[in-house]
This record gives sequence, structure tokens and C-alpha cells, in this order.
Amino acid sequence: MGTVEDDTPVREATTVETVAAEEHTPEYDPTGRPDVDAVLDRLGELAGLGPSDHIDIYEDAHRRLHETLLAAGEDHGDDTGRP
Repeated sequence: MGTVEDDTPVREATTVETVAAEEHTPEYDPTGRPDVDAVLDRLGELAGLGPSDHIDIYEDAHRRLHETLLAAGEDHGDDTGRP
């Protein structure tokens, strides 16, 4: 804690990065699908990053979930053409 000129205690400024670093990764109930849980774990990395770094993680999550859905459709013989 700092002080002003009259020795009054002043609380140190808290930045968004400081708050994000102090927060813990959000908890979630495991889905039972390791590939989906891995995406959720990756999203947990957002808390420590600035907004400009979020894009890569969101794009990666979207791609991986899309691939998972396509694979699930193939596993079930889904021939509707929808992901």
C-alpha cells in the first residue's frame, strides 16, 4: 500500500490483468468427451490474456468443436450433410 503526501494510506491500483490473474479457471462438469473437455480447458486460458489474444483461442475452439461434431456425425452414419 502506498501513501499520499499527508501519509494517508492509498490502496494500490488494480488492473484488469491483475484481477484476471487472481481469478481461477472456471470449473465445469466434465462432458465425458476428452476432445470437448480439452476445448473447455483451453477456454480457461482466456482469463490470463488480453482481449486481442482471445481471437486465436476462440477460433481454435470453434474449429475443434466443429471437427468433433463432424466426426460424431460420421460415427453415427449421419448423411444429412449437416455438421
